[in-house]
Amino acid sequence: MIRILIVDDEPSARTVLEKLIERHIAGNKEIRSCASPEEALQVINDYNPTLLMLDIEMPHMNGFDLLNKIGHWDFDVIFTTAYDKYAIKAIRFSALDYLLKPIDIIDLQNAINRHIVRKEFKPKQQEQLVGNLISNLKEPDADSFKLALSTMEGLFFFHPKDIIRCEGESNYTRFYFPDRKPLLVSRTMKEFEEILADHNFIRVHKSHIVNKKFIRHLDREDLLWLTDGSNIAVSRRKKEEVMRLLRNG
Repeated sequence: MIRILIVDDEPSARTVLEKLIERHIAGNKEIRSCASPEEALQVINDYNPTLLMLDIEMPHMNGFDLLNKIGHWDFDVIFTTAYDKYAIKAIRFSALDYLLKPIDIIDLQNAINRHIVRKEFKPKQQEQLVGNLISNLKEPDADSFKLALSTMEGLFFFHPKDIIRCEGESNYTRFYFPDRKPLLVSRTMKEFEEILADHNFIRVHKSHIVNKKFIRHLDREDLLWLTDGSNIAVSRRKKEEVMRLLRNG
C-alpha cells in the first residue's frame, strides 16, 4: 500500500493529479490532498504518507519551507513544478524526483514506480536524500551543492570538485575520487553529464566525463593524463573541443 499526499494550492492541479494517479497507477494506493503547506502540517502526522507530491511555488510557504517545518522525512518526495532552474538543480543533485507541469503520464508512472522500489529496498535513504536537498538549498550558490550517489554499498554525498571523473557502463556510472575507491551508481552517465555540466566537467569520450581540475595534459597520442596517474583516450570527435576547453581554462 502506498499512501500519497498531494500538496498544491491550485484546486485544478490537485484534481488532475489525483485523477491521473487513480487511472494510471496500478496497485493498492490511498490518496489525500491538501490546499496549502499549513494544512499539510496538520495532516502529515496522522496520515503518515509514504509519498508526498509537493508543489514548489505556493503563497506564504513554499514546498521547501514545508519540508523544513516538518523536520523529519520518513516519506519519499516527488516535486511538481513549473520550470525553476535552481530548484530543479538542487532536486537532481539530491537524487529526488520532480515532475514538470503539465504532468506527463509516463513521467508520473516512472516517478511513482521509482518510489515503490525505494520504499521496498531503500526505505532509510529517503530522509538522507531530503536532508541533503534542504542542506543544498541553504547554500549561497550551486557550486556548494553535494551530489547524492546511491550505491549497493550505501548512500554517499560528494561535492563535484572532489570527483575526478565518471565512466559510463551501460545503465550505470562509475565515479572516481582522489582518496577512495570508485563507486558504481545505477544511473546513466548522460544524467550525470547534465547535472555536472556547470561544474567544470567535460565530455572527452562517449563513455567518459572528466573534471578539468584533475587534468594534467593531453599527449600526442590523444591520451588525457589525470592527476591520479590514470589516462583516458580522447575520441576523435571530441579532440578539438577538448583542446579548446583546455586552452580556455
